Amino acid sequence: MSKDKTETAKIRRAPKFIPFTLTGVLLGGIVAIILSLSITTEVGRTAGFITQLLVYCLGLGAGLGVVAAVIFDAVTARKLKDVQVSKTSSK
Repeated sequence: MSKDKTETAKIRRAPKFIPFTLTGVLLGGIVAIILSLSITTEVGRTAGFITQLLVYCLGLGAGLGVVAAVIFDAVTARKLKDVQVSKTSSK
């Protein structure tokens, strides 16, 4: 004979940080490409300038993606749902 035990559990949706970070990196790369095409120096574009711009924009985009995930996590932490769950034993 199995005895069912009903409890209350709290459920919330938490964001996955990796997709937010990768989206930030992708947007940072797009910004770096746009900036490298629009900024001209006196000597012209050099590989070092473009690489440095790309590294900074990718890092900034990743950081902003993590910040967005943390903010989204804080917003969704307030929206908890109470659900009834039953724990059954299969003995």
